[in-house]
Amino acid sequence: MTKKTQSLPIVFYGAAGWFGGQFGCTNCVGVFPNETDAVLFDMGTGAGKIDRDNLRGKNLTLVLSHLHLDHCYGLHILPLFQPASLTILIHEDLKPHLETLFSFPFMRSGHAQEFPVHIRAVRDSRVDCAGFDLKTRALQHNTPVIGARLQCDDASVSYCVDSVLCDNLLELARDCDVLIIESGSIEEGKTKGAHLGLSDLRTVLRQTRARKVIVTHFSPVNYPNLESRERLLSALEGTHGEIKMAYDGLTVGSPAMGRE
Repeated sequence: MTKKTQSLPIVFYGAAGWFGGQFGCTNCVGVFPNETDAVLFDMGTGAGKIDRDNLRGKNLTLVLSHLHLDHCYGLHILPLFQPASLTILIHEDLKPHLETLFSFPFMRSGHAQEFPVHIRAVRDSRVDCAGFDLKTRALQHNTPVIGARLQCDDASVSYCVDSVLCDNLLELARDCDVLIIESGSIEEGKTKGAHLGLSDLRTVLRQTRARKVIVTHFSPVNYPNLESRERLLSALEGTHGEIKMAYDGLTVGSPAMGRE
């Protein structure tokens, strides 16, 4: 695959699912396509670890996969980052609920923020931004949910969490440079029809043409310690040439943002 992905800094501010704990905060991933824009995939409790200088004065696009609280807890600290503008992408069925959440008494409403806020309903959509675009697809969970692929020139990053195996997930995962995918459960019977099982995750990894796969969204119940994450890595052996387990603070890409 192209080496250009290495110029796209990707920062994991939170890599846990459901609730945070000793080994990290809930999902929040930052991607920085250029000097004036920033993209966040979800905004869980990991948002508290974002360096404000990385967002201040930038056009911020927030892709909310869905509205379970482990993915949107950080919304109320958005004013801390002082972006130039904020665009939120959300599944079309969830837009009314997000508008309720993004208002009194839960937080300061969009109209009262010191930066323009635009909530955009998407499903199977393409959103063109300055210098990059976002492709979204509806996935399958116990609530409406989207996955997304960020394309910047020849570099691309796909983000797919909280979904069972489905055609749209495979589409987003198949052609990208970096695939960010949920861990699911290493025990097949514990997915409850809402997450990837181990065999499903293996299927995705065998079909993707991504240069790098990063597994994230570790439930503290299924993955209570770092050793359990390493067991998952061992269970995925032979499915893909480069798999990494995410952790809070992992940076992939530009040396200016840190090292892997």
